Amino acid sequence: MSNYKNQSTPEEKEISRALDELYPKAKSRTIVEYESRRYQLRYFPIEKTADGEKVKEWGHRWVAVK
Repeated sequence: MSNYKNQSTPEEKEISRALDELYPKAKSRTIVEYESRRYQLRYFPIEKTADGEKVKEWGHRWVAVK
């Protein structure tokens, strides 16, 4: 299991793609089970406005949880 971070391994990217396909309407912090492990959907800001007060673009990742 990896900690939440902005970089991910090829395995984590593959799992995220699979979970995105299985749960396309999942909301932030949703926890699901996939291949006998639990994963939580987390969102993070990719780009903010020039003044840094608003988020222009969000990214997301499925993170393994205990």
